[in-house]
Amino acid sequence: MSQSHSTAKRRDAYFGNAKYLAIVLVAVGHAWEPLRDGSRTVSALYTFVYAFHMPAFIVVSGYFSRNFDASPQRLRRLVTGVAVPYIVFETAYTLFTRWTDQEPDRPISLLDPLYLTWFLIALFIWRLTTPLWLRMRWPLPIALVIAALATLSPSIGNDLDLQRVLQFLPYFVLGLCLRPEHFRLVRRWSVRLAAVPVAVCALVVAYWTVPRMTGAWFFHRDSAPELGVPAWYGR
Repeated sequence: MSQSHSTAKRRDAYFGNAKYLAIVLVAVGHAWEPLRDGSRTVSALYTFVYAFHMPAFIVVSGYFSRNFDASPQRLRRLVTGVAVPYIVFETAYTLFTRWTDQEPDRPISLLDPLYLTWFLIALFIWRLTTPLWLRMRWPLPIALVIAALATLSPSIGNDLDLQRVLQFLPYFVLGLCLRPEHFRLVRRWSVRLAAVPVAVCALVVAYWTVPRMTGAWFFHRDSAPELGVPAWYGR
């Protein structure tokens, strides 16, 4: 059996479709953003999508990072597959904002991710710390505590979008903790059918919450005080 055929056989279309759908929802969410003003329905759909599309993508990313052992070969792949694209796109985006006069004086800095490049730097940090999480006895509770603490203070700052890195961390760690049998459970038809009323209820809740809360909570880029609520809300 050829190596390419073996690789194709090992590739699971389920995860490929899940990642593709999450990427499509990112694009859809950005397309809806300018349409939110004056439309409660669009705002509800926007809130619904942002409540789960990035968490789902990050969980899958964590699941496929379980074999990262910080060996020289995997470190090289991490640098060439994540760090280098981050540098390239961050530089390109900065030049684009200058060229379009959005931010004509913006300096090229790798500490201030633009647009979706925050995910690349977050993935680099998460994957680099994977061996530590895999050795912990209770990795998910610890990740949840870290994320909760991150929401308490705006003093973390915007360098490397650390608020997002830390607040989204539990989803990555959850992916590290999952096993193939967990996803086999999700693929059952009974679970898929149950997901339909759950999604409908989530849409209803999203419609109800639109005038009552800000969707910025789902971006995970600000602390609780920066969202105008007491710090303990973030817990």
